[in-house]
Amino acid sequence: MIAAPATTRSQAGPFLGGDRATIAEMESVGTGILEGDLKLVCAADEQGRSHVSQQFFRVPFHIGKPYWNERALVVQVVNPTAGLFAGDALRCEVRVESGARLHLTTPSASRIHAMRAGRAELEQKFFVARGGWLELQPSLLIPQKDCRYRQTTRVQVEDGGELFLVESLSPGRVAHGEWFQFSEIDWEFDLHWAGRLIARERFVLRPGDESLAALKSPFPHGYYASGYLITERLTAANDCWRQINELNSGDVLVAASRLAAAGWSIKLLARDSPALDSTLKAIRRILSVSLPALQSNARKL
Repeated sequence: MIAAPATTRSQAGPFLGGDRATIAEMESVGTGILEGDLKLVCAADEQGRSHVSQQFFRVPFHIGKPYWNERALVVQVVNPTAGLFAGDALRCEVRVESGARLHLTTPSASRIHAMRAGRAELEQKFFVARGGWLELQPSLLIPQKDCRYRQTTRVQVEDGGELFLVESLSPGRVAHGEWFQFSEIDWEFDLHWAGRLIARERFVLRPGDESLAALKSPFPHGYYASGYLITERLTAANDCWRQINELNSGDVLVAASRLAAAGWSIKLLARDSPALDSTLKAIRRILSVSLPALQSNARKL
C-alpha cells in the first residue's frame, strides 16, 4: 500500500509523528531520497469500538485523523510528496488485534515516477488476530514511463481473523498517452492463514519481453486488480459468487476461486479505469450483505 500524494514533494520535516530526526535521516531527505515507515496497531476498547492504540510514521507516510463509523475504524494514509522516486524505500507494518475492525485506505492514486537508474521499493506486512477484521483497498497504482518498482507483501491472518484486500495496477499515465512504458514492476505477495501459506503471487512485468502478454491479451490497455478474502462466514454455495460471476462483460473479466483453506482469490482485468472501479465497488457491495464490515464508508457523511 502506497500512500496517495497530497501536495508537492517536500524536504521539510522528515518526521510527521513528532519524533526527532537523526542526522542521517535529515541528510537522506536533503538528497531527495526518502526512507518512510508506517507502523500502526488497531485495537478494541471496552465498548468494542476500534481505535489506534499505537502509531508511528514518517515521510512519505502521513495518517489522517481516524474515525469510527460503527462498522470499522477508517484510517486514510496520505503521502505529502508527489509520489515515489528512485531510491525511495518504504516500510509499512499494520496489526489488527482481536475484536478490532480496521478499514485502511488511500484517498487518491499512487504514482511511481520516471527513473534514470535505481528503483523505488515498498515492503509491507499485515497481521490480523483472531476476531479481528482488516479491509485494505488502496487506490490505483500508476507506474510512469521508465520507472522501476518492487513491492513485497506479507499477510498473516490467525484462525478466526478476517481480511478483504484488493490492490490494483494501471497500465501507466493513460491521460498522457502512456501504456505499459514502465521499465519493471516486481510484485511479490504471500498470504498465511493459521500459520499456513495459502496463497503466493509473484510476477515481474517488463514491456520488453513476454511478461505482459497475458495481461494485454483481452484488453491491450488493460487494468489489473488482485484481491483476497479470508472469512468463515461464506461458503462456496453462497449466492454472492454467482452474482460476482455475472459481473463479467465485454469491459471486464472477473474470476473468484477458492483458496486451499479459509478464503478466496478474486482477480480482475478491465478495459479501462471506470470499468475497474465500478466492478470493484459492485463486488464490495455484493459481499457486504454477508460481511457487514464492508458497509464501512471511507468518507465521512
